[in-house]
Amino acid sequence: MRPGSRGLLAAGLVVLAGAVVASALMLSASGGAGASNTAAGGRYGQIPSWLPQPKVAVGRLVSPSAAHPWVAIEGDTVAVDLARGRVTVTTVGPAVPQEGAFPVPATSPCTFTVTFTAASGTVPLNTRECTILDELSHLHRPHVAVAGGGALPRFVTAGRTVTVSVRDVLPTGGGQLRWAPERPEPIVSWDFDVEID
Repeated sequence: MRPGSRGLLAAGLVVLAGAVVASALMLSASGGAGASNTAAGGRYGQIPSWLPQPKVAVGRLVSPSAAHPWVAIEGDTVAVDLARGRVTVTTVGPAVPQEGAFPVPATSPCTFTVTFTAASGTVPLNTRECTILDELSHLHRPHVAVAGGGALPRFVTAGRTVTVSVRDVLPTGGGQLRWAPERPEPIVSWDFDVEID
């Protein structure tokens, strides 16, 4: 060691020890960080205990019906109650052929995938049941076909899964894919966004 190095090392250790003691004293005087967090009702990142607690269960499977129509979001699964049956329906999409186009096109071909499964009773299925309402309030009657080809069945039967493709050219922006199997008004609608950018 060079002369004076031991003195610098000793001085550094004294300063470090002083900082540790000062931190311990401040923590002790404040009652400790853990005590103050516990008293406040949680730790960093949690919802404060003084806010009202939600009463609606999160992640539940909702059951829309003619008496209680429902608005879901793309990707949601719902268990639809009909007059003569019940079916679980999931809608995914829209898929667009190209993203990142500039300038952003006014319209784009869109494809939704709608899956009907876990049916009981009589669940009718026809191409006129699906409509799309865009954010400009224009009603679209999309092309509906069985995914992968084949004839669209008249009913979704127990033990069978039916997946359909719903296609249309839609304006960029928001909208709703609507399913109305028993009446003109939709029983369930899925909110979506056509995003090209």
